[in-house]
Amino acid sequence: MKYLALIAALALSACDSGTEWSDPPYEVVWIDVESNRSLFFSLGDGGLLGRVDPEIIAVGSNDKYVVAKQQSPGATTTLYYYIAKSNDGAKLNGHEITEGPFTVEEFEALSQKLGLPAFSRQFP
Repeated sequence: MKYLALIAALALSACDSGTEWSDPPYEVVWIDVESNRSLFFSLGDGGLLGRVDPEIIAVGSNDKYVVAKQQSPGATTTLYYYIAKSNDGAKLNGHEITEGPFTVEEFEALSQKLGLPAFSRQFP
């Protein structure tokens, strides 16, 4: 059992990750490879709750909202999401508060109606 814990610790330490954008408590983090970016709600202790799955290609925020642009690997369609910050919390799952996916036309209409922020950070 002692060896199993050691092997698990070594395997976990071999994982690479990085934070590419942050507007606490929200972060865009990649795990294993830089092209594997997701939007997370940070718990502040290293814990992360998923909000939008990979591949995040752009993100932005203002006082009320976080927006994300997603294009899944191999897909040609770009999808759009937003989160009302006032509705989010550490005890909620992503599907409970993340709105979307939307097409570009739907998202542009929502942006005007709700005052969603522009995408301030683009990822390669």
